Amino acid sequence: MGTRSPGTTVFFRLLLSTQVKVIMKDHNEANGVDSGKRVLRPRKVASAVESHTPTETIKEVTVNQPTVISCNSSADENANIWKKTLAQNALKPIATNPIGLNSNSMLHRLYHRSCRSSHINKLKQAVVQLYVGQTLKNFRIQSTASPFDRRVTAMDWHPTLPKTLAIASKSGDIALWSYEKTAQVHLIKGMGKGGSVTSMTFDLDDPSGVYTASIDGTFCRQCLEGNRQNSHQVFLSTGNYSRWYCCTGVSYARKLLLAGDNVGNMTMMEKEGGKALWTKRLHKSKANHCEFNKQCDWLMVSASGDKTVRIWDVRMISDRKSALYELPHKKPINSACFSPDGTKLLTTDQHSELRIYAGPLWDRMEQSIAHPHRFFQHLTPIKGSWHPIHNLVIVGRYPDKKSPSYQEGENRTIDVIDGSSGEIVCQLLDPNVQPGIVSLNQFSPFGDSLASGMGGSVLIWTDAVKLEQIRHDKLKKTLSENGQDPGKIANPIPDLALQRRRRRRRQDDDDDIVAMKQRLKGKLARK
Repeated sequence: MGTRSPGTTVFFRLLLSTQVKVIMKDHNEANGVDSGKRVLRPRKVASAVESHTPTETIKEVTVNQPTVISCNSSADENANIWKKTLAQNALKPIATNPIGLNSNSMLHRLYHRSCRSSHINKLKQAVVQLYVGQTLKNFRIQSTASPFDRRVTAMDWHPTLPKTLAIASKSGDIALWSYEKTAQVHLIKGMGKGGSVTSMTFDLDDPSGVYTASIDGTFCRQCLEGNRQNSHQVFLSTGNYSRWYCCTGVSYARKLLLAGDNVGNMTMMEKEGGKALWTKRLHKSKANHCEFNKQCDWLMVSASGDKTVRIWDVRMISDRKSALYELPHKKPINSACFSPDGTKLLTTDQHSELRIYAGPLWDRMEQSIAHPHRFFQHLTPIKGSWHPIHNLVIVGRYPDKKSPSYQEGENRTIDVIDGSSGEIVCQLLDPNVQPGIVSLNQFSPFGDSLASGMGGSVLIWTDAVKLEQIRHDKLKKTLSENGQDPGKIANPIPDLALQRRRRRRRQDDDDDIVAMKQRLKGKLARK
């Protein structure tokens, strides 16, 4: 192309500036900005797209190096920039109320989750708080039973019958109790003194039997239903009272049985037939607890009186040094149990500490919780356990006057602890039952009931509101079957929404009265 004269170049520059002014005027009118006013904006060293301002760089024109500028292309480019700016302003997120960010409402949590402004842990925390506030705090004792002449030492829920519980005693007795039918207790008598059952767990492949470890030196499987052949199958027996078995573990995926004794030996067996695979001393003292991870079939944990908890890979166990992780504690350990999802580990010592470790690096301690549950000889060791659904830990309290946190008149409650924060969120205590030291606590598989072992008694806790509603429905059904009018029976469950509205109305009335008094005081003071 040929060169243009300086006069022609200046003409094109003036024409371009005029078109830019027209575009800016149209934009201001579209956004409601008075074009007559001058708007000052801070200068930024940024590109036109990043700063959202239509700028154009015009190089200095000289006579020797004339510049060719296309007016139409520049106008189109500026128009596209303004369109992008308007689109970005239209997609700005709606302002969020700060109170909503700190709210525990499920609707708020779900909304913030959809907006990607909260974490999944906060959502789980809201679910836990809802469960504790509306269900767990209403737990009351529904049924009690004392089928033994000595204290309860072990218990486990039936895997297929949600209202049935297996209980074992210090005398070696085992009872299968359906608590909906209080009188229905199937009792298997033990040997009496010296036959204490130290551990018991149901056989999930055949729920008619349980695996038990006893002080009489045996590890066996007992059938709880009818008179079957091989109802008492002994896998291990020491033959004397100086060495006995203290804990049991079952891996259904690998078809393995595990038993630990009072000197720290662990014996691995085949589940079918009970053939011993190996026996190794994995602890220096009594093995109080052993358990397989339900989500990882080769992972096993053992807890001992030597103040250690060890985590093992069952595929490569050789001696004590072959443990994957060793978790030292200050006191001997009563139990170490995995959470239902297999991602956390709860340990309970014999004095005043609970610990929560997190996987897959199991040496990372998340929480150290101070909690009084000391041990003495004639008390079933207190053990903590997990809720089957929520991240909650439940353990019995045995107040200690020497504890720094002791308060006068402290009750022997059942404490429910939040596994995320380590704080006590609920304490269960029924005023109609004489309080005692609750050593064992275990939720049902669905989490709607709680079984507690207190001395020689077993307590079943359920939601009192739900229980009253069930009783009310049964009574109405009975009356209707007998030809009576069930409509005359008042609903024992109050309308909670109505109560909240009345409470809110009373609070509003109180606030209005206080405000009126303050205004009157102000007027009198001015007079």
